[in-house]
Amino acid sequence: MHTLTKVLVILNLVICLIVSQYVWVSLAGNVRWRESYEWEVAQRHMDKNELERAYNTLLAARDENRQRAAQNSSELAALNATVQALEAWRIEAELAKTDAENKAKELLEAIAPFRTISDDYNRDVVVKLQSNVESLTQRKDRVFAERGEQLQNVANEHDRYAGMHEEYRRVEFQQFLMQEEYERRLDSKARYRRLRPDIQAELGDNGPVIFAGVDWVVGNSLQLNRGRRHGVELYQKYTIQRSGVTIAVCDVVEVQNESCECIIVDLVSAGNAPKKGDEAITRLFMSRVAGRTRD
Repeated sequence: MHTLTKVLVILNLVICLIVSQYVWVSLAGNVRWRESYEWEVAQRHMDKNELERAYNTLLAARDENRQRAAQNSSELAALNATVQALEAWRIEAELAKTDAENKAKELLEAIAPFRTISDDYNRDVVVKLQSNVESLTQRKDRVFAERGEQLQNVANEHDRYAGMHEEYRRVEFQQFLMQEEYERRLDSKARYRRLRPDIQAELGDNGPVIFAGVDWVVGNSLQLNRGRRHGVELYQKYTIQRSGVTIAVCDVVEVQNESCECIIVDLVSAGNAPKKGDEAITRLFMSRVAGRTRD
């Protein structure tokens, strides 16, 4: 309707333009109307411009209407496609609904005996499991009680063992002290016996008589084939003899189980030194009887 109105307006303007042109041509010779004529010419140009603008507006409106119609066509096609898709979905939904109803019916038929199965399961499985759990719980309590008693016994045994170990350590330490004292006394005795041979001879304390043989001689050192097992003591003196003749005197400086090492402290003759195979005997000191009264 709007477009038709614009067309009528344009036709009216064209008719007016033609009529005014005719009037102005017929009155062109009239000088009095010259200024009016010029004004009318200007007005005609303005109307012409106005007509051109209206025509351009008409063309723009036609193009806009054409584009809008094309857009409406595409939107209509999209809407039609959407309608078709929705229709297809509706059909699929109805089919799915029917299928779901059928499945629901089948499920109801399948779970109909569930109550019986549940009761049987409770009777055959759950009740037995509960009884087993109760028995296992009681057994667990007994096991924990026994374990506690055993742990208590182990702790008591540990305490008893600790006390015995402490007593053993005390006895061991006491034995160590006694052994040290014994070694000190033996050492003092050996030193005393060897440092004061005159008193030793007077008291008659010569120690055991030991016969030995010389194994080797190196410089002023020699080794005898008797040791701690045979009664050899540290700092003991030995006389070295050959064919019953004393050739040297030596002191024991180190004692092993089966042998001992000695240092030569006195040599009768420089050219007659001890050698392997010589005999050795503990040095004896005779008691002095002078000044003693015999009963």
